Amino acid sequence: MDSLLEVRGLCKYLDGQIVLGACSFSLAPGHITGLLGPNGAGKSTLLRTIAGLWRPDGGEILLHGRPISRRDRPKVAYMADHTLLPRELTVRQAVRWYRDLFPGLDLDRFRAVSGNLPEGEPVSRLSKGQAERLDLGLLLARDADLYLLDEPLGGVDPVERAKILSAAAGVMEDHNALLMATHLVHDIEPILDDVLFLRAGYVVLSASAEGLRQREGVSVEEKYMEVFGGGDR
Repeated sequence: MDSLLEVRGLCKYLDGQIVLGACSFSLAPGHITGLLGPNGAGKSTLLRTIAGLWRPDGGEILLHGRPISRRDRPKVAYMADHTLLPRELTVRQAVRWYRDLFPGLDLDRFRAVSGNLPEGEPVSRLSKGQAERLDLGLLLARDADLYLLDEPLGGVDPVERAKILSAAAGVMEDHNALLMATHLVHDIEPILDDVLFLRAGYVVLSASAEGLRQREGVSVEEKYMEVFGGGDR
């Protein structure tokens, strides 16, 4: 299977310190990959660099086998760990604003993921969970090839989180891929195809979730605990 995204020897330095050290991995189309690791591992830096917000200090990032150009940038959808929507807009206005930025927004996909949000409520008055659902729904409603999520749904209760993650998995298609940085290993495991473990800026494991279960007889969560020694989850 051809890779949708290839990262080769990616390096990033901040304040003279190595944050990403020669990271290499690939993402397959149609797959959801969990980017897992303790705080300070470099997960957010990796996502921001792939998204083009930060310039790499070395290595390559290839989308469909070629470097990502300015024209390709709309094909990479990035969700930060905090909402970037104008806070004075209502939910209804935010959807219209986002739709102006990204024509072709699929409203059915948006509703499937975001659920029943109060359309007349300003973004500033949404709960953390509601704001995360709004962001995630808008992001996955875009026509993108690669979706990058940084700690989504941390403010949503576990029951609601399971429903939203299931809906998010349901809108994925064979031609795109999703890379999700999260500490919620147990909660996201049911939707994961692959896992990428990051420690101190280095990839220490890249594997199929099902492969771990079949070859090693362990869940993703158990493998996480084994690799990181019960560290910050």
